[in-house]
Amino acid sequence: MLSCLFLRRFSSMVILCVSLFAGMSVQASPVLLPGAKPSSQQRLSVWGFDVYDARLWIRPGFSIPKYSEHSFVLELSYLRSLEGSAIAKRSVDEMRKVGPFTREQESSWLKAMLEIFPNVQKGDRLQGLYVPNVGAEFLLNDKLIGRIQDPMFAQLFFGIWMHESTSAPAIRQAWMKAL
Repeated sequence: MLSCLFLRRFSSMVILCVSLFAGMSVQASPVLLPGAKPSSQQRLSVWGFDVYDARLWIRPGFSIPKYSEHSFVLELSYLRSLEGSAIAKRSVDEMRKVGPFTREQESSWLKAMLEIFPNVQKGDRLQGLYVPNVGAEFLLNDKLIGRIQDPMFAQLFFGIWMHESTSAPAIRQAWMKAL
């Protein structure tokens, strides 16, 4: 009788744990991109400060050098608090390293990112869904925060991590080796 009660409680706890873990970030990106599997996680550190852990959610056949031909999700798990405006402005600077764009595009893209990117806290997870020839969709902790339907913006933005002229070559190289 006692062992039966223990088994019932143990089973209930297992079911509760499974259902709690099913809702965690490991499941969020496959919902955004069915069939996607996670890449290795890579850490960005700047001047000795850990900024975020980055992971790709990709489908079979994905290639870093041909990233612009594939849908994928980039997930950044922040390890420190940052202002959304700083993220947006830094993104424009990094995009400039990937490819050229006009002042009008810069102004439009910066305005859109300033509206979309929130201040992030340690533990927040920002996801960007890249869709070739369409644009990008952004989520914070699994909640949609905005879209930028401009294919050139999306290609340059995700090029921050994927393009050969990235300022984070160690992350790109690690992903290339792991794929």
